[in-house]
Amino acid sequence: MTEQLQGVDAAAFRSALSRFPSGVTIVTTRSAGGTLHGFTASSFAALSLDPPLVLVCVDQGADCFAAFIAAEQFVVNIVTPAHAKLAKKFATKGADKFAHGTFESDEGGYPALPDAAAVIRCELEQAVPGGDHVILIGRVHDAQIGSGEPVTWYKGDFLRLGESAT
Repeated sequence: MTEQLQGVDAAAFRSALSRFPSGVTIVTTRSAGGTLHGFTASSFAALSLDPPLVLVCVDQGADCFAAFIAAEQFVVNIVTPAHAKLAKKFATKGADKFAHGTFESDEGGYPALPDAAAVIRCELEQAVPGGDHVILIGRVHDAQIGSGEPVTWYKGDFLRLGESAT
């Protein structure tokens, strides 16, 4: 039987959302005790240019949920095709996510991918409940652009960017 969500078929809703291509990020932080945490997110967006704000959504059921709610800072790493396996690992519960990544610690000890398409460092400004997720609003205090092209997520797979439609 297909699950219903307030009158919306859950499978149909998930399928409809999969038709919207989005970028892929690995979001990382460090707890007060120094433990590294992270998750893969395609729900990332610019929120404001002045002040510079971004948003990313974290699942309340994620292993790292409590760490991100308590975090003072987080890092958004925009993923390239070379990071597809790593992004899958960061989307998996219980995985030793930092075991094989190429992360480097910044001056504050927060993990960043040096070969990411871009790295955006944020201070957690606000956490807003949104259904089964929480929207983390981050004030950007540093943004670095890498040389790689970002990867997209579409219909359950990672895709490289293609040609212009115009």
